[in-house]
Amino acid sequence: MYRKASNQSKYCYPGTEILINKPDIRDQHKLTAYESIVSTRRNALLVTQPLPGSFDFAHLRVIHHYLFQDVYPLFAGKIREEDISKGNFNFAYTQHILPQSKEIFSKLKDENHLIGLDVEIFSLKAALFMGDLNHLHPFREGNGRAQREFLRCLALNTGFKLDWSLVNKDEILLAFIKSVRDEQPLADVIRRCI
Repeated sequence: MYRKASNQSKYCYPGTEILINKPDIRDQHKLTAYESIVSTRRNALLVTQPLPGSFDFAHLRVIHHYLFQDVYPLFAGKIREEDISKGNFNFAYTQHILPQSKEIFSKLKDENHLIGLDVEIFSLKAALFMGDLNHLHPFREGNGRAQREFLRCLALNTGFKLDWSLVNKDEILLAFIKSVRDEQPLADVIRRCI
């Protein structure tokens, strides 16, 4: 669960840490299950019909909106307006999200969206990009799923088929967490998913 800098999050029901959601579910376990079902269903549709875009921040926001519009209409595809942390790790402060996103996506564009690289270099550069994006954590919830779909689309655009199901979910999650400080575990996971 993400923690907000102050006590009450504008994204949660008053007096709780439960995110305000479309079906008005007030039980965290039920909400987690519902969110998983809905986002998994939408993600499955994206495998055959990826959302078009320019592999920029707007594209990532469209993906996030598509995945979470039926669960979190309050913030699906929208930049978070609260500082958040997980454990002892602080994600980018809200005032830094837009400027840092411009830097991150500008670098990706300058690198020709990673087109024309061999699989090893692609995996490493993609992991570096994802580490920066993971630290940015631009959304209140659902960052990892949106990021993985964005990277899957980016890989397709370069000629690689990225299949996250080839690696254990816990290993992927751990590699994403480590990617903020060390991109190699995520590069290894990406390579194994291609």
